[in-house]
Amino acid sequence: MNEELARQEERPLSATQIRAQVNLVQEVMKAVMQEGQHYGKIPGCGDKPSLLKPGAEKLMMTFRLAADPVIEEIPTDDGMTFRITCRMIHQTTGIHMGSGIGEASTKEDKYNWRGAVSDAEWNATPEDKKRIKYTRNGEIKQVRTNPADLANTVLKMAKKRALVDASLSAGRLSQIFTQDLEDTRVVEGEFEEVSEEQATVSRQS
Repeated sequence: MNEELARQEERPLSATQIRAQVNLVQEVMKAVMQEGQHYGKIPGCGDKPSLLKPGAEKLMMTFRLAADPVIEEIPTDDGMTFRITCRMIHQTTGIHMGSGIGEASTKEDKYNWRGAVSDAEWNATPEDKKRIKYTRNGEIKQVRTNPADLANTVLKMAKKRALVDASLSAGRLSQIFTQDLEDTRVVEGEFEEVSEEQATVSRQS
């Protein structure tokens, strides 16, 4: 049975099948997915919506895909970098449908710096580990973060990026979605990890 399904998967898709797949994704977007929660739009990045992690998971369910991530830690000076290769496997046939790559590092600006908690901390921090960041609302005193404190956060971000990339690749969905939009933000110079629920509320407010 699985061999027959595998042979069917190996056959080229007809134009009708390709159109049906696109229609299916569009139907799922209308019936199940919500803008701001499963996908969103990035100002200045065109009309295509950007796929978010919850949306990628819905598409994985639609196409019966299972994620098989492989984690690689890349040595860096004074930081941590994770690269994840996410393979998408068809749950029924076991066929490899596509792969995605995601990378995140504590050296990224939003992870590398945080707002100083007080003037005392700012004054006690070595010059090479602090900076003044200029924003629209004025200046923010920032100090370097401890990479070890952000290891899990950065690993999760790399996994999220790889999952979305793999979903787009496996579903051949670049004509519908553009690159992923991360559910993170920087608030007054402080990095804040935003949960899916918080991100949804933030976008709807």
